[in-house]
Amino acid sequence: MNVIPVTTENTSAYIDYCQRYGAEHDESYLPSEAFVPTEEYPAYLLTSGNEFVGAVGLMRTEPYTSKGKARLTILHALDSSREAYESLTTAIRRHTEDLNSIYGFLPTAGHETRRLWEQLGFVVERYAYLLAYRSKERPIFDVPEGYSLSGLSQDDEADVRDLCDLWNSNYGHQLGFVGVTPERMTTWLGEDENIPGGALLARHGDVPVGTAYVYRDDAEPTSAEVGMLSVHPDYRGQGLGRLMLRKAVNVARCHELSPVYLSVNAENASAVNLYLSEGFVEDTAMVCYTLALR
Repeated sequence: MNVIPVTTENTSAYIDYCQRYGAEHDESYLPSEAFVPTEEYPAYLLTSGNEFVGAVGLMRTEPYTSKGKARLTILHALDSSREAYESLTTAIRRHTEDLNSIYGFLPTAGHETRRLWEQLGFVVERYAYLLAYRSKERPIFDVPEGYSLSGLSQDDEADVRDLCDLWNSNYGHQLGFVGVTPERMTTWLGEDENIPGGALLARHGDVPVGTAYVYRDDAEPTSAEVGMLSVHPDYRGQGLGRLMLRKAVNVARCHELSPVYLSVNAENASAVNLYLSEGFVEDTAMVCYTLALR
């Protein structure tokens, strides 16, 4: 077996491999047809003769790198051996000299692959659930008096900044949190995955109190994903989380997107219970693995 870098000459082979096998591990950030290998997205293929038998890719963009980490987009080999996975991991570590760790997700049921990752030094950081809303119904919601709930666009600079500030403040303490900048959020609002009105900010008077972002799933374009769901600490327990969730799902269903997915840390029991009570069901249980580099 041999490991070769992904270049413009073999990008299509890398994309094809990821689309064929990546979902066996984690399909969250698999490369699309527009993928181009760069310093921010380095990638390698494992070969055996003329066959491609493995792939590894890394997402080392902001804000990951500002926190000294990067996220694996794929680490998969058809040969479930330590040699295969070690070769791929060694190759991608050439792009981690400025980092403290890299991380990725595996299904909790993938015992053999989990064993291989652990042999390479990956350790369990946390567990997460991928939940799915499969109902065709549009949830009903009422915005309380004195509150507003707006869908944002790229032109809403002040609101985008408030959304990012509140989201970062609400979840900055949690394991695995990366955060988002107004610049990055504005970029997202102009991408193909953006759903008009999907970036949501709730206010009580002039005070930002709730956030959510629902967008088209790039790996499954007929579905949607909800992220950035949070409520200001002073306003929790008042039903605002349920309001933000219902509005986000409503936006997705208005665009005929189904199912609607969301991810949640398993230890966040109150959030898990909220989502289940709103009709979400468990789709996949995942475990986050981290490899310390220093």
